[in-house]
Amino acid sequence: MTTDRVKAVMAVAFNVPAGQIPDNAVIGEFSPWDSVGHMQLMLELESVFGVSIPSDVMFELLSLADIEAYLKENGVFA
Repeated sequence: MTTDRVKAVMAVAFNVPAGQIPDNAVIGEFSPWDSVGHMQLMLELESVFGVSIPSDVMFELLSLADIEAYLKENGVFA
């Protein structure tokens, strides 16, 4: 499931168990996901999924749903 795969990356970036990440996680509403955590997450997503996320797009990926949609649109998830 794509949500579980993204949550696994988020868990590494935020140093929390994946089970603590809500399905509706949004930057600023999930405490580990602040501006610094966001950059760590973006770098981890690029590394794990082998994608290059343009800096302007990074600032649009503000929720778990946004990230999943972006990865699907860019062929990471079929």
